[in-house]
Amino acid sequence: MLLGRNHMSKLKLQSEQVGEAFAGQFLTDHFGAEIFIGPGIELKLQEISHVIFQDVPDNEYFGATVNVDSEQVFVAINTRQPLRIRYFTVAHEFWHLLGYKEVISEEIDHERAADRFAAAVMMPASLVRLLWGRLKQDFGEEKAIIMIADMAAAPYEAVARRILELKLSKSRRLIAIKEKEWISLRKAHHLANSPLDEPFPIKSFSKYESVIAEAVEKRLLNKAEASGKLAQISPETAIRYQMETNRERTISQEEEEDL
Repeated sequence: MLLGRNHMSKLKLQSEQVGEAFAGQFLTDHFGAEIFIGPGIELKLQEISHVIFQDVPDNEYFGATVNVDSEQVFVAINTRQPLRIRYFTVAHEFWHLLGYKEVISEEIDHERAADRFAAAVMMPASLVRLLWGRLKQDFGEEKAIIMIADMAAAPYEAVARRILELKLSKSRRLIAIKEKEWISLRKAHHLANSPLDEPFPIKSFSKYESVIAEAVEKRLLNKAEASGKLAQISPETAIRYQMETNRERTISQEEEEDL
């Protein structure tokens, strides 16, 4: 049991170290410096990838990287989520999009690495360290976290975790505060409401639908497979493919019975 816990602890640490290291390289390659990129992360995603903007009324669904085939990759983002969570999701999905998994030989937890990567991309360690001491001194830890969250356009919970990751605070109470509680704390600290706490729902996935339709036409996908790939992206089109699949199966069964 002890060996198992030690292994998990080592795996967690190694995953987070790898995520942090790749984040620094990502910022240098794509932004030229360690800065608060905020909404720029979404613009960068649209620049280098196909993006599916969804409006899904599911608080637990944030986004996903979708492989249509070996050459075409799409990133789906749930725009029903508040903007600061949406931007963090985009940063997380970059880990999967850029294929870091393929170049890392050691065993790591890729979801944990992706979360640490997202945190380090949205909140570079050098900037957070530079700001934290003065903000904490002037305003206290809670208000300092809210202020950094607004500067970085990042979730409050992610900022609180980042502060502990960087060993800038020992207060584990901070990471127990949930996102909605942080929003309530804004009023207690005399801070105005932030548009980053609101969603900006949009839908855009025509490119993905056309790619799926082309794959069906070329028989690279059957209609049942197409329905599965579109289930969360475009439910109406997924249902149409499923109905066509069911109709074709019924016709095939009737023809077999006639024989």
